[in-house]
Amino acid sequence: MSRHFQAIAGFGLALGGTLVPSVASAQYNRVPDPNATRVMVAVFRSGEKGLGVQAADAVRSRMTSEFPFKQVYVLPKQDLTATLEASGFPVTEALEPHDQKALATLLRADEYITGTVTKAEAGVKLEAALVLARDNSLVQPLGTYEAKSVGDASKLVSTELKEARKQLEFEKKCTNAGRQGQYDAAIAAAKEGIAAYPKATLVRICWANVLITQKAPAEQMLDISKQIVDIDPKSRPGLAILAQAYRDTKQSDSAVVTLTRLLSTDPKNPRLQKDVVEALAVLANPKVARPVIDEAVQANPGDPELLRTRWLILLSTRDFKEAFAQGDELVKLDTAFADTTYFIRTAAAYAADSQFQKSAETASKGVAKFPGHPGLTYSQIVALRQAGQNQQALEALEKAIAAKVVVENGGFLRLTLLKELNRTAEVLPAAKALIAAGDTSTATRAMVLQMGNEQRTAASKSNAPDDYKLAIETLKYADEVTTGASKAQAQFLLGATYVAFGQVKLQESQAAKACAPAKEAKDMFVEAQIMLPKGGSFAPDAMRQLMGAVMQLDPSADQFIKAFCK
Repeated sequence: MSRHFQAIAGFGLALGGTLVPSVASAQYNRVPDPNATRVMVAVFRSGEKGLGVQAADAVRSRMTSEFPFKQVYVLPKQDLTATLEASGFPVTEALEPHDQKALATLLRADEYITGTVTKAEAGVKLEAALVLARDNSLVQPLGTYEAKSVGDASKLVSTELKEARKQLEFEKKCTNAGRQGQYDAAIAAAKEGIAAYPKATLVRICWANVLITQKAPAEQMLDISKQIVDIDPKSRPGLAILAQAYRDTKQSDSAVVTLTRLLSTDPKNPRLQKDVVEALAVLANPKVARPVIDEAVQANPGDPELLRTRWLILLSTRDFKEAFAQGDELVKLDTAFADTTYFIRTAAAYAADSQFQKSAETASKGVAKFPGHPGLTYSQIVALRQAGQNQQALEALEKAIAAKVVVENGGFLRLTLLKELNRTAEVLPAAKALIAAGDTSTATRAMVLQMGNEQRTAASKSNAPDDYKLAIETLKYADEVTTGASKAQAQFLLGATYVAFGQVKLQESQAAKACAPAKEAKDMFVEAQIMLPKGGSFAPDAMRQLMGAVMQLDPSADQFIKAFCK
């Protein structure tokens, strides 16, 4: 807490902890429920004068009108203004993170909203986050939005905030259970929070802290921390845990990058500076270490260990030309240097340098020397694909599968290659086999859904019955294997496909005065009326339009059946 806020905090306590009740009560007749969550909205950071205040006011107003008063009490602007003025802080400028936390603590807020706002081509660009007042490193991003005005942007923030807060009861359960040593219950609560809000960072941080307490394997820490950082690249707890996990798994280069990112999240924090600099010193930050290693190599020419270290540093600093030359020199000095790590790193470096053909050649040489090595095999397949040699990549993958070599994400990679090779007829059977064999990844299911949508689009252009049948088959399977929003999308697309195909059959019946197409159209309209409401949450307006179309088309099917089915 800053010196100013310490002084004001003492003043508040002297008055019984009620700092500005007269101001608030003068303009707000409602007394907040004692069990309501208290939320503060801080002035947003902005380079435009007054824009940060406007953004905060818009978000505060939106929350006040949209959140149940008995559940969420949004602190009035007057409370913030009075406290800031009394402490000598400007009321129209964004506070530093530590002062935001101090203000929230002083106002007895449980949570606070903070963010940045700038002018944009569309109007404004607003980025917001939810922060738990007990620890300002516990941050849940609420997204970045471009809109015509701060009012429009605030609506989007409020909508996301409602979703994000679904995790909070589970975060509390996770934290309490973790403190009591009930680790299984804590992790179960975290999982419930993720199910309630898949983009949740707060319950994931709790989960990670429980794993730390349990001294869980580094691989588990790596997985959960990657999830946190993928959602929030600025998460201090996520980056700190990820850096330690990289160190524990001997991934020093990744640890250096992650620690650098960690320091950038709060560069003025002296404690963080000390911790990161000490860790970087142990790991030898490549940019700092480069001149040191060059001097050492000059003083000890031909030393393989020093040369190997220099090679690693050159790769880390992306000095690829020198790195490739250094690697060649090392192999000439000692052929044993050309191990699996050498081939994998060199292939990756060629790819990073956009030399995809050289990357594929290097990886293939590695596979020839170390056949069956999973990492090298994966590098070879990815490099061949990046070089545009998809058929060779597929052949290498299928050879590895036949040899029972475990290739990372091999099943999904095979689906991708089949799709890119336009062997679309093989994709759905392959996906079904993969899922039947126990694949649980969302990526596989997302590909099935994407393919079904592409087939639906193609059918709508060709109006060919076989194309519609293919799209329906794929979307039916997508409905079976997806969950949540993806399932709703599959159901909506399936319903839309039935409507379109039904129209085609209706036209066929009318043109040929045939009974069978009319009956098929009728069946499709029935299916559409079942599937569209199920998937309505995906596209409510489009669903209503399609249902209206079905209501108009269905009587025509009945009329044709009556006329042609005798």
